[in-house]
Amino acid sequence: MARSHTFLACFVTAFFLTGAGTGAAYHTQFVATNCNTAAPTPTPYITRSGSATVALRARYEGYQWAGGCWNNNDRDDSPNDPTSDPATGGEGGDCSGFTFKVWRESLTESDASFQQWGMLRNVHGPYTASRFKSGHGAPNITASKSALLKMDALASESHIGMIYAPNADGTDQIIEAKGEAYGTNIWTRTYRGSSSYGGVRRTGWSS
Repeated sequence: MARSHTFLACFVTAFFLTGAGTGAAYHTQFVATNCNTAAPTPTPYITRSGSATVALRARYEGYQWAGGCWNNNDRDDSPNDPTSDPATGGEGGDCSGFTFKVWRESLTESDASFQQWGMLRNVHGPYTASRFKSGHGAPNITASKSALLKMDALASESHIGMIYAPNADGTDQIIEAKGEAYGTNIWTRTYRGSSSYGGVRRTGWSS
């Protein structure tokens, strides 16, 4: 009887360990399976409406802390990843990585040129939300919140979201990579009225 109980206990333990291993492997496969390291395409100009279109391709996709790679099938292909772990290799950008790609910035902070990154190019860029808020990097400046336009951004020390459209009541429709539980989407936010948030602008817009 003791041997039977021992066998059963070992079997159950092995079963759960196998399941855990499968789950861990699943949560590290999106980047490894789908993403690339392709060079960006230099572009001579950038429009706010064009960048809004780039941003919309990430809508409904996932969120990955320190990530920067997604497709556009309107779902998170690596849901429920552990949070705050860049090694999970899941789908999506985080807030600053998403902004970096939508604003078509360079990996070189002194370079203000426009670089079109593919959705499946896994790149985050050198900026955190805090650094965007401070206007770090040649392409980025701080801006008065009252003057912000479509595809400008509002940033705190820990989060940044881009303005998809201002609302008449002083709130904004913000397109942002919000978190593992939320993914990337458009929400009505009151960031403009919050003292924690400052205005940020990517310079050089053509229109």
